[in-house]
Amino acid sequence: MDRQLLSKILAQMRKNLKEGKSIGDMKVGALLALGHQLEAIFYYLGHELGSTLKVKTVKDIYQIPEELKRIINEFNLGSVEITESTDEIIQLKLKDHSSIKDLIKKGIKTTGSFCSFEAGLLAGIVEKLSDRHCFAQELGCSLQTGENFCTFMLVFQKD
Repeated sequence: MDRQLLSKILAQMRKNLKEGKSIGDMKVGALLALGHQLEAIFYYLGHELGSTLKVKTVKDIYQIPEELKRIINEFNLGSVEITESTDEIIQLKLKDHSSIKDLIKKGIKTTGSFCSFEAGLLAGIVEKLSDRHCFAQELGCSLQTGENFCTFMLVFQKD
């Protein structure tokens, strides 16, 4: 987050409000100044949604990848390929998910992670399945790589 930029924008917003002027265009600047904070907000929203889906806890942690595949299919979240699964991590490729499926067809590229909502969603689902806290991170976004999938890693918290 660019705190100096955000501080300047907020000061200008206060001034404009006192003077009865518009602040609409400065909202975009504030969002840009927040930067990674937006990723955190989208991650949180995805996590909250994932943790509210009706899924049953699995008894064996090694059942999680197959159950995750089933849930992703059931809720039309894209298509998934599990590339690695241990008792510490799950790594996967997710295709055709909502954040990128229309953008990738238009050739849009980005320089950073774009799919924090899906990362949070995956973490929420896996936490509900496993009854263990985990964190998910996008390792490679199709809008960066040009591939037709995004790569995610889910890491289970050690006790």
